[in-house]
Amino acid sequence: MSTHKKKYTIGIDVGGTKILAAVLDGAFRIQSEVKMKTRPEKGLARFLVDVHDCVRQVIAEAKIKRSAIVGVGVGCPGMIDAERGIITASPNIPFLRNLPLARLLARRIGLPVTLCNDVQTGLYGEHQFGAAKGYDNAVGIFMGTGIGGALVLNGQLYRGATGSAGEVGHIMVDPEGPVCGCGHHGCLEALAGRHVIAAEAALAVARQKAPHLADKTGTDIRQIKSGAMARAIKAGDRAIEDLIRRKARLVGQVMANLINIINPDVIVLGGGVVEAMGGIILREAERAMRERSIGASSRHAKVVAAKLKDYSIVMGAAKRAWDLFGARSAAHGAPKHSNG
Repeated sequence: MSTHKKKYTIGIDVGGTKILAAVLDGAFRIQSEVKMKTRPEKGLARFLVDVHDCVRQVIAEAKIKRSAIVGVGVGCPGMIDAERGIITASPNIPFLRNLPLARLLARRIGLPVTLCNDVQTGLYGEHQFGAAKGYDNAVGIFMGTGIGGALVLNGQLYRGATGSAGEVGHIMVDPEGPVCGCGHHGCLEALAGRHVIAAEAALAVARQKAPHLADKTGTDIRQIKSGAMARAIKAGDRAIEDLIRRKARLVGQVMANLINIINPDVIVLGGGVVEAMGGIILREAERAMRERSIGASSRHAKVVAAKLKDYSIVMGAAKRAWDLFGARSAAHGAPKHSNG
């Protein structure tokens, strides 16, 4: 009989609107989860307290001892130096910029912490447990408020020289296009991010071309969310369906470039927009990709929807924590310091 006690990891998804924490066992099954609103306006001190509260609650709900946890993985938006556990840029939570978040959280929580970009972490989750499992070379494109991307090359998460590899949303699609949040013109995100789609859907409503969406949301962009657009399409709003098809084809054009450059086995499409309207988006994006990519690489690559949905980041983060701290914990006991 083995003398090893059960060990667990915690995965945390830090977003611009929510914090989701989960305890996972050694087989990476979720034992408990806690969700809390992110409150960027409250500042750093409140943010650290909120994350700590999430961890305490999720441990309590899992009914395990803190000593059974080998480490914590965190997926966070922004440019991240994962080796040092530092966020170098964070557009959605500005006070995190140039912050050694892994060290600060490890000190407060009392457990070792590893930090990585949220989209990279999400693709890692899909590669280990979801839609990209079994593939050595994968591209992830996640369509939400913005458009994020990540790469797995030769079976390993690829972060690049400074940790920002996979910024698919900032590939230039139209040099004369609108200004993106990054300051450049015509990025994919500036043309096909959810806010842009919502603004164009509102214009269709104003022009009386989307009666079903008009009944539900009017022209209020804040109410024109992915689910509302999906329902409008199902109800017969052809203008909204055409809008989504056009945006999906832009994504497919970028996918073709990635096929030609990287030659992946699989492209995983995920995020809230895809979850709501994946049937249309996957078909149109794949069609545009096949039209524009070349040779055997085009025929080889598969296009699939993400499987883990809201849990891709927490599962990827938990697996990264196990990769870094699990074996060490079994041999020596869990370290009480951060590790990027």
